Amino acid sequence: MPTALRPNILTPHLIHAAKTLVFAAALAFLPHADAQDSDKPAKKPASKKTSAKPAAEPAEKAETAKPAAPVEKPADGDVALWLGGIEPKGDTLKALAQSASWKTHAKGLEAAWEQSEKRRIGKVRDWAPEALGEINKSDSPVFYFFSGADFLYPHALFPNAKTYVLCAREPVGSQPNPTRIPVGEVGGSLSVFRKSLDSLLGFSFFRTIDLRKDVVQRHIPGILPVLEMILARVGADVTEVTLVKCDEAGTLSSEADAKGSPGARIKFHIGGQPEQTLYYFFGDLSNDGLKTHGGILKFCETFGKGRSLLKAASYLPHEGFFSQIRNWVLENSTALVQDPSGIPHRFFAKDQWTFRFWGNNAHPINLFKNKAESDLISAVKAAPAAKIPFGFGYQHEPSSSLLILAEKK
Repeated sequence: MPTALRPNILTPHLIHAAKTLVFAAALAFLPHADAQDSDKPAKKPASKKTSAKPAAEPAEKAETAKPAAPVEKPADGDVALWLGGIEPKGDTLKALAQSASWKTHAKGLEAAWEQSEKRRIGKVRDWAPEALGEINKSDSPVFYFFSGADFLYPHALFPNAKTYVLCAREPVGSQPNPTRIPVGEVGGSLSVFRKSLDSLLGFSFFRTIDLRKDVVQRHIPGILPVLEMILARVGADVTEVTLVKCDEAGTLSSEADAKGSPGARIKFHIGGQPEQTLYYFFGDLSNDGLKTHGGILKFCETFGKGRSLLKAASYLPHEGFFSQIRNWVLENSTALVQDPSGIPHRFFAKDQWTFRFWGNNAHPINLFKNKAESDLISAVKAAPAAKIPFGFGYQHEPSSSLLILAEKK
């Protein structure tokens, strides 16, 4: 049919819906955070042909699938240690930490964690104090939207925050109770849990489609156990884990029948430092999604203005249908660390913000080549050259990365 005669059936609403579907399909295969950098090529993730149901550890083959005998509920801190491959302190989980399957889990997790520390996160932690100065040292709140389960970067960049708030569209899950996992299923459950961490620890990113698939399991479900594992591995003493809901007014409730966006609150401290709190919420941050999940932003506002992190954000803050979260971050941030997939350079009022850049590549990867910003490219070229010792965002090699610090005047 000639264009002039073609009926106009693409209403603005339909265009928005179609665009959202296209983004959702494409983003399912994208990382939440960076790919691995190394002087040597990184090993490829396990083949997708691998069976989704890991075999039980050899020592457990003769065990039945009967639930373990009822025992006292383990302390939240001991659950975090057990998940993190670190021997629990209390007696409740000590016996479970002697099994061959848990020892295999601990050994595999320790090796992966050491590689992550050596290749990336340790470099971030060493770089941040001098590079970011007071922004690194402050105890003001940290807001990390489109985060997935990545608590590694906000903690490495801003270790002293009293409060961290993460938000993404991965399921919260629940606090696992290792004593209630049938003996014959412990090895398989831990294997699936480790698999969900492969990209985070081996490549320092989360592939959305893999993460959402791997965290949906019976005994160690959701994002919450991943966050507990990270806290244990960074040396935190987890003192309380509570499932919560955040209603439209931004009020939290731990009541089972409460309404609102599901989330989790984890209280912890490291050494003799003051208590810190990590929140994770499931929430849709699009303009339409905030009609339901906007209470999360009201909750964040109760902590005052803080520092924000946007990394491997799928260029969603560039889109008109994510304008509300973009504007909220600009209004409520004293400083913002991001890569080019965060808030476009043109949206910062130049009389209100100062910029520093580490790295020199402001160009997007090919998948997002239409998101190139000429003003950002010009700003980076005009700025003093500063190297970055680690990959950051989608440009995963240090030589091709760009880290942007925007600071409110």
